[in-house]
Amino acid sequence: MRRHAFECPVCQGKQSVLLPDDGTSATSSCRECRSELEFLPNSDAVKVVPAGPPTPAGTRRPPAQRLGAAGNSPAAPATVPGDYPRYRGPPLREQSKAGGTLAIALLVLAASLTGLATAWVVHVIPEANDGLQQVEITVEVANTTGPLANVTLLVDGAAANLTASEPGAYTTTVSSGMRTLEVTAPGHRNGTMLVLVYVQDSDMAPTEGANLFKFILLEGEGAPVKQEQTEQALLQEMLAWCPFLMLAFSLIGLGGAWAAWQRTSFLAAQVGALFSALALGFLLVGPVLGLIALILLQRQKHAFSFKTGEYPPP
Repeated sequence: MRRHAFECPVCQGKQSVLLPDDGTSATSSCRECRSELEFLPNSDAVKVVPAGPPTPAGTRRPPAQRLGAAGNSPAAPATVPGDYPRYRGPPLREQSKAGGTLAIALLVLAASLTGLATAWVVHVIPEANDGLQQVEITVEVANTTGPLANVTLLVDGAAANLTASEPGAYTTTVSSGMRTLEVTAPGHRNGTMLVLVYVQDSDMAPTEGANLFKFILLEGEGAPVKQEQTEQALLQEMLAWCPFLMLAFSLIGLGGAWAAWQRTSFLAAQVGALFSALALGFLLVGPVLGLIALILLQRQKHAFSFKTGEYPPP
């Protein structure tokens, strides 16, 4: 068989047809006007002529009927065999509308945006607290044998005015923010500590890690010894890492909101809703919005397309 391009002599429509290689004549119909055409080989060319009466101008012949096995009668309509098992599964749903998934996308988006806002707030806490308030702090200084007297306290390198409240305990007032405390005592190595003094109530009782800082000095001479308090170390680690975790979780949530809006991937929408809740936007607002989105997603699972873009039955 070979393909031959031709122009219909009735409607002048350009198309092509498959012809036998042995040079015999063949018949076919025009796809445009439905006229029956005869293809007559003529040396190297093929002559195309109408095989029947010409079709009136401006009209088209009806499509040819599909012939049955005998070739002389229309084929019978397709029927379902009587012994074919009937479908007994759950009722098929119509294509889901975008309203449900749009609401889920908005919930995940809101949770993610609150996470981004909270990440920024946590990131700027040290700078935001700097110099906002004069906070009274207590410093307890001791060595391996007991409290120490004649102690000097340097705050960011400047000597502070100390008031001894009891042996080894001293009070002073410092400006809020990140501060470096250095304690000196005769016959002992200096002790240093980086602390975050945040804004607090003026009548707050001495609380370790907030406004109470303890130093244990080593006897002898040498370089200053860096000291840490568990509460302060945990607080500073949280301020260092939490903003980046919140940022990452919020970005994953934004991807999930896009997947829910476009209905491209149920799994991506689930992951995004989960991480938008873990971003802890405004502490409780973001987690609540993310959990609501996760619950609603289970009811809208059938609305998501996967690889084919079709909507699978439930």
